[in-house]
Amino acid sequence: MTKANRSYCCCCVPFRFAVAIFSTIALALGGASLWSVLRVGTTDSTTRIAAYIATGVYGLLGVAGLISVFFKKYALAKNFSVLWWTVTFLVTVLSVINIIFLATREKEAVMGLCRTQLLKDDDRYFGPYDPNSLFEDVDGCYRWVMIITGICTAVQVVLMAIGGWVASKYTSEVKHHKEGLTYTYGQGYGPVTSQPQHPPYQPAHPYTHISGKH
Repeated sequence: MTKANRSYCCCCVPFRFAVAIFSTIALALGGASLWSVLRVGTTDSTTRIAAYIATGVYGLLGVAGLISVFFKKYALAKNFSVLWWTVTFLVTVLSVINIIFLATREKEAVMGLCRTQLLKDDDRYFGPYDPNSLFEDVDGCYRWVMIITGICTAVQVVLMAIGGWVASKYTSEVKHHKEGLTYTYGQGYGPVTSQPQHPPYQPAHPYTHISGKH
């Protein structure tokens, strides 16, 4: 029986191991979200609730992924894949809404934070200062906030999409393994085949002539 070739993520990482990596990252993000709230000690209820929800979602993703890797069952892998893509969709929608809010309803609030930080930390504004210069700096600070937010959102969405693709490929791998199929690079999944049997090689006698006479 031929040895089954495997499909890999990024050319060299088995999808099962890739799922374990993304699941661990999800757990780390959940822990970081919870730690940030506890560390800062924010009293804003909306921020705390959002952080707790993020912790729960990322924790659920991480646990579901590790369980699917450990047991390697199609149902568990399928549930993890569906859950990951659902979270990816929700994160993308919420991130876009957040950017829209920053550009519209929350713009003045963000610019106010920039103004407060500049007046507090910039030596140019400890004494008399030019209001036009402050306005330009506040506007520049706001633009940087939007640029950084956009970049972080794009990176997050791309990583979530890659994680979803990995989860889908792992689910397909588990499904075909259950059905007794093997993956061949360039051909996809197919039934396991056996090597053709050849008659054993029999070396000729060293004194045998071409005519067959000794």
